[in-house]
Amino acid sequence: RGLYDIQACPLPLRPALFTDYSRGQYGKTPTIQATNELMKHKDTSLILATGGEAMVHAAYSSGTPALGVGPGNGPAFIEKSANIALSVKRILDSKTFDNGVICASEQAIIVDEKLYTQVKDEFELRGAYILKKAEMDKVRKTIFVDGGLNSKIVGQSAYKIAQMAGIDVPEKAKVLIGEVTSVDLSEEFAHEKLSPVLAMYRANNFEDAVDKASHLIADGGYGHTSSL
Repeated sequence: RGLYDIQACPLPLRPALFTDYSRGQYGKTPTIQATNELMKHKDTSLILATGGEAMVHAAYSSGTPALGVGPGNGPAFIEKSANIALSVKRILDSKTFDNGVICASEQAIIVDEKLYTQVKDEFELRGAYILKKAEMDKVRKTIFVDGGLNSKIVGQSAYKIAQMAGIDVPEKAKVLIGEVTSVDLSEEFAHEKLSPVLAMYRANNFEDAVDKASHLIADGGYGHTSSL
């Protein structure tokens, strides 16, 4: 028993769950009212809440035990001993799932300088688009508006975001990658982007990579995700 996502429910069970909320809390058309009722329902034993501060606060205030997950800014470090092809594949698999709206998906790639060119080539080979210098500011102004994430890019395809920015990329481009150096919040690419847009950093060594990763995690809020 609990509060679940309909996509996680096996297909044969969905019709029954739609008609019997006490056997698993599902809903076809989510609303704020329905979500609040489900969280407070006597048969809901645990809530896993994602989606922002308001949702997490509502879950914690429901009277039901809850685990809350807030915004993330997860970096992935590709260390010099990494399997390049496998690392790049897994990052693209993660970042293209639901067009990057999952808060645990990678927001930045940090690459050991010994592998940087090979990793960059592998990303391009697998369908990523590396932004040119002249295109970077156009994308910066598109992903962030008035000091905050542009809600219009959330969950959109890389091609759609490129169109919004006024740049030409292949229609099948999987992600847009911006090569940057700053991990400060003044750099738009250093934020959580909730879309198939990645920042890419060059690390001089392991310690430099950890330092960059630590700053990026701090930018999004400690306690979330990073990977090696």
